[in-house]
Amino acid sequence: MKKLRKKSGDWFFGMSGLQTFLVSAAVILLICFIDKFHAGKSWIPTYGQHILVNCLLSAVLALGLNFVSGYLGQTSLGHAAFYGLGAYTTAIVLKYTEISFWITIPLGMLIAALASIPLAMASLRVRGQFLIVITYAFCEILRYVAINTQAFGGTGGIPGLTAPELFGVKLTKIAASNKGGYMILLFLIVSAVAYFSWRIEHSRVGYAFAAIREDEIAAVAMGINVRYYKVLAMMISAVICSVAGSIQAVFASMVSPELFSSTKSIQILTMVVIGGRMSIKGMILGGALLTILPEIFHSVKDLVGLSFDPWMILYGFLLVSMMRFCPQGIWGKKAEKEDE
Repeated sequence: MKKLRKKSGDWFFGMSGLQTFLVSAAVILLICFIDKFHAGKSWIPTYGQHILVNCLLSAVLALGLNFVSGYLGQTSLGHAAFYGLGAYTTAIVLKYTEISFWITIPLGMLIAALASIPLAMASLRVRGQFLIVITYAFCEILRYVAINTQAFGGTGGIPGLTAPELFGVKLTKIAASNKGGYMILLFLIVSAVAYFSWRIEHSRVGYAFAAIREDEIAAVAMGINVRYYKVLAMMISAVICSVAGSIQAVFASMVSPELFSSTKSIQILTMVVIGGRMSIKGMILGGALLTILPEIFHSVKDLVGLSFDPWMILYGFLLVSMMRFCPQGIWGKKAEKEDE
């Protein structure tokens, strides 16, 4: 048992989870506050900080989907729906009421959890490509509802959302740049979700998830309540993704129906596949790669003056290569077994 805990606690370069958290926290704080200690040009470009915030948002989404596509082994193309529900809940409440932003986060979590129940119930009766179609359709339905509902802003969405305040200080004023507050907040959320995922994975619930993933019929024969655990996994996953949506709404100062797009769902699933299912550090890596690489290749396109987007070519090549040479992902289950 001690060996198992030690291995599970090894995150990056042999560091434990606590050491990883402390080192990462020091790096985030340095990025957020380094420009306060000199009067010259910013050392960390605003664009770079913007990408880092998106990396953290992507990590939250990947960690959320990992409960369904990783721990349960089911494929979902509808998790942009929960992302969008969190964002729209925050935007609508902020636009039409005087409720604090921090209250909208649990409201979004509640709505996402309730919306995940029918989707989870559907997963009890179908699997494989049929589940993919159902989750995809669920996401598209919400997108068309957002487009055709005037209260939701229609195709234009809801703009003009203001930054939230924490103890009377706007989140954009906490650090040296207006992105720093979001970085700190999202880093804490990623850390909390990662720790929660690790605890679930090494609990009775996690063992039940593993049993269902490996052989659902055998799990039923062992007395595991498959219905309960499938619904639970979907609800946890939805709640986590909705938190990322709430933060995204105020970070971008607006929401739009594109948050519900199937492209976003595919992107989230790709993060999980590339990073490695069931791997917490793989989710963080997958989120970072699928955020940074498109930005790099979009810049190459502008610099060279290409008439096409090189990222789309690399994206397809990357997926084919991963499926052929590393189907478990960069830090997936197979890699962890080899390390042991």
